[in-house]
Amino acid sequence: MATLTRRWSARIAGAMAGAALIVGGTTGVSNAATTPPPGPSPFDALGKYGVVTSTHPDTVGCNGYKVVGSGTVTGNRIAGTGTWSQTEDACTATVAGQWDINGKVTITQTDGSHLYFTYHLNAPLTSDTMVYPSGTFTITGGDGAFDEAVGSGKMNATVNLLDKAHVTATLSGSMGFRWQI
Repeated sequence: MATLTRRWSARIAGAMAGAALIVGGTTGVSNAATTPPPGPSPFDALGKYGVVTSTHPDTVGCNGYKVVGSGTVTGNRIAGTGTWSQTEDACTATVAGQWDINGKVTITQTDGSHLYFTYHLNAPLTSDTMVYPSGTFTITGGDGAFDEAVGSGKMNATVNLLDKAHVTATLSGSMGFRWQI
């Protein structure tokens, strides 16, 4: 009889321990499923690059330049010093009295990860050789560490039309990932 009681006590203790694990495991899983992941966080970067310009082929609709640039970029979400590569159309015919600038940038980290974004900037047309385009950027994706990246923010550039080897652009906004949405 004592042996039978011990067996039942052991079985009951085992069942209770299993139930506690199941309830605890389920509780943890359901909490994990209902707790949202952290959202977008600040994204700040500084690009320093040179550009090469050529006359835009659309002399009526754009009346401006094709611009290709490359250089370096640093920032709070970029590991080390990355590479900045861009293409843009800088037009004078699309918005009266303004540079209307649309471009694409690829940032490459030292680990090979890529971050892609587009931008739209404007600046007044003046006789001054210094141009300060400003506007917005939109992160359109990436790969590696930037896989499924999304975000946006403000972009400001400094361009000396007489020194195209030293252009700067600052980006200030936020970046997250599609799985956080």
